[in-house]
Amino acid sequence: MDIKKQYESLTIQLKGVVPFTAFPIRELVQELRTKNLSITLNTELTVVDVFNSGDISGILCTIEYEGEAPLACGLTHLVVSKNTPFYKQIVDYQKKRAKRLRKLNQ
Repeated sequence: MDIKKQYESLTIQLKGVVPFTAFPIRELVQELRTKNLSITLNTELTVVDVFNSGDISGILCTIEYEGEAPLACGLTHLVVSKNTPFYKQIVDYQKKRAKRLRKLNQ
């Protein structure tokens, strides 16, 4: 099955529940700090939109926090709480995506 189509279902589900909150993973914190943004692993981000970019970048999220300009990041760079709608599907996607990226980078 086409990767973009695999991601489409989750993208549609998430579009139906935005906004929702998430937290950055360490790599996202490090990247945002290079842009002089004060962010930590405990910074609550708000996901305001999601996009399916297919296999290039997977599911992308538009995030906002503390009045800063919106930013884009991969869904794989966010940690969501167990209370988030579609939590299990998000975690499954993140695991599959990480595995796929490891395979592509070999």
